Amino acid sequence: MILAAKEILMFFPNLVKLLFRLVRDPAVSLGDKALLGAAIAYVLSPWDFLPDVIPFVGQLDDLVLIALVIKRMMDSVPYSIIAQHWDGKGELLGLLDSTLSSVVKLLPEGIYSKLLCKSRQDYTDVDYKVEANMGRS
Repeated sequence: MILAAKEILMFFPNLVKLLFRLVRDPAVSLGDKALLGAAIAYVLSPWDFLPDVIPFVGQLDDLVLIALVIKRMMDSVPYSIIAQHWDGKGELLGLLDSTLSSVVKLLPEGIYSKLLCKSRQDYTDVDYKVEANMGRS
């Protein structure tokens, strides 16, 4: 029981360490690292899309933005790399991933695909049409 409480208390410091280590890892793209930096700058900045003086809603945009950026970063590298950098218990890492996935479900589908799917290596944002040369020379 005490170990569980300790793990819960250490969740946020472990998350910060995970992000710091992922930023230093060459497997994480420069774009994902830049997005994390921009998201942190946005959260710390006094200018927000939804002002922080509005109770709850003012902080909600910051939390959703950070969650989306962390989810994108975690989806862009293999799970083995994330597990290697995680200091906490595996169950808490799984809880983090499922929580971030729940936040993503709050967004419209188009926003999710534009923001998150671009981080996957097999994703291509190019539309093209292939036409067969039906025996013409």
